Amino acid sequence: MEASEAVKRQRRNAGFTLIEAMIVVAIIGIVTATTFPSVSRYFETFAGRAAAKSVADALNVARAQAIRTGNNHIVFFAIETSPGNFAGDTAGTALADSNGGWVPMLVLNDGAPGSANQNCEIDAGEERITFEPQDGVGWGSNAPSSSDNAPDDKLTTIPADGSSFQTPAGVVTTWVLFRPDGVPVAMDNACNTGRLGSGGGTIYLWTQNRDYAVTLSPLGGVRVHTWNPGGGWTS
Repeated sequence: MEASEAVKRQRRNAGFTLIEAMIVVAIIGIVTATTFPSVSRYFETFAGRAAAKSVADALNVARAQAIRTGNNHIVFFAIETSPGNFAGDTAGTALADSNGGWVPMLVLNDGAPGSANQNCEIDAGEERITFEPQDGVGWGSNAPSSSDNAPDDKLTTIPADGSSFQTPAGVVTTWVLFRPDGVPVAMDNACNTGRLGSGGGTIYLWTQNRDYAVTLSPLGGVRVHTWNPGGGWTS
């Protein structure tokens, strides 16, 4: 009898009982359920900020490279113009990295003004800089109403597809050209450029719980705005 009791005590001390294991599983479930929304919100916010920063970086890089090289540089945005269809360059060529993978933005070195390959299209061998996509981020707006356009945006309403850049004729488009002096100007799909001050515009981005707007001034300055419910756009 004494040996049998000793064995039982040894077994009890060796590990969890079924009830104890069930209690541990229940506690893990409760902790996971309470922390998962916060973790999800953190990653969503991170992705949204990273996407907005990438847009700002694309505009700043294009301007800096235009000044450094003396060549026209164009920023193309792969805006979703209709479900499943994304804008490309002026000829409709899809934006892609060196491996052929889709990218949301591309900075193109289009060459010196008036040179042979300076045609506002992505040609073989032309230098390009691409930016990685962010999951859970879309073009356009979510929380703001269409009339809540970002500060300094040239349009009075938020475009449905998320871009307020325009051609010289005033048609909303998905690109902007930086001249060798670093000034952004409007451009159409025939590579006709607009006058000084025509290149300003805004790109709008949304996540499930937060919206962003990246505004390019007519002279090339870039500002990132965040939409806060009840407080509007803040920089």
